[in-house]
Amino acid sequence: MPTPSSLRRALPAVLLAASFLIAGCAGSDHQSDSGEETGPSSSSPAARPSAALPDGIAKPGSALPVSDGAWTVALQGFEQLPAQTSGEVPTGSRAYVARMTMKNTRPRIATAPRTEVTARYGALGRQAEPVQEAAAQPSPSREPVKVGPNGSVTQEVRVVFPEQAQGQPVTVTVEATPEGLAQPELLFFESPLPGRSPAAPEAQGPGGGGDSRQGVTPLGQWNAGLRLSTVTVAGEGDERTARLELSVANRGDGPLRGLGTTLRVFTGRNLHLASTIHPVYGYRDAAIAPHRTATQTVTFRVPQSAVGGPVTIEAVGADGSPVSFQGTLG
Repeated sequence: MPTPSSLRRALPAVLLAASFLIAGCAGSDHQSDSGEETGPSSSSPAARPSAALPDGIAKPGSALPVSDGAWTVALQGFEQLPAQTSGEVPTGSRAYVARMTMKNTRPRIATAPRTEVTARYGALGRQAEPVQEAAAQPSPSREPVKVGPNGSVTQEVRVVFPEQAQGQPVTVTVEATPEGLAQPELLFFESPLPGRSPAAPEAQGPGGGGDSRQGVTPLGQWNAGLRLSTVTVAGEGDERTARLELSVANRGDGPLRGLGTTLRVFTGRNLHLASTIHPVYGYRDAAIAPHRTATQTVTFRVPQSAVGGPVTIEAVGADGSPVSFQGTLG
């Protein structure tokens, strides 16, 4: 299986809450073996395999090389946190922790790579949120961490999943940036979240080949590897807060740099430009694992007078190609 150490790209991501536990200067790594609408088969992403992982995605416990083998990174599976130690958790959600160990394989002191971690769950790859620590808890340190020869450092990744995510696959993107480099190396791990979901498994469109859909796409359906959900509107006053989900399917054998999609929201039949949402500025945009889908919730403001009327959203991919979606605003 090709290693992802040669796959690099520059892209901000979300640093999940972390606390560092320095391990001894000695140690060894153990390689382990251990509902919304969907579009037609011709324009939806490939279905997620139930057992085998595609090349480029590792099982928990696997030690993956970084910086030409100078470091290895191993991520264990998520475990549920006890309620009294899980920080502020929204109703209907639970907090989990996964431990990520970075080992210095060289016989000298070195600075551990900086890491950014993103966890996505379910068939559509919705993004988990970091645990919001209590106000009394200190913020995690982002100072460089020195590790002794053949030593290791362990980072706790604490995130919140909704209860319906139990039993669903969780794909973790680790962006590890070695000392002195600006671009991270991409590592992917995947395993089911413990437990059983209280709801039916989330549906995903069946796999297919090319994108045969032409013209404008209804909200909630797939086109060219993109999907925009229907739009919900909340709030009062002259402006309202609108919300939708942006889904991007990576149908390739290598990582996708991120959702990389700009959204232009037009309201009414006169196509008034109500909002423009850019990656990084408008939503989180971490890399997507091979043959996986990522979904991010996007919010924007719309005039109250447009609520209930038509909305047209132009989704412009990283390559500059646009796809237009239409539906009703709220």
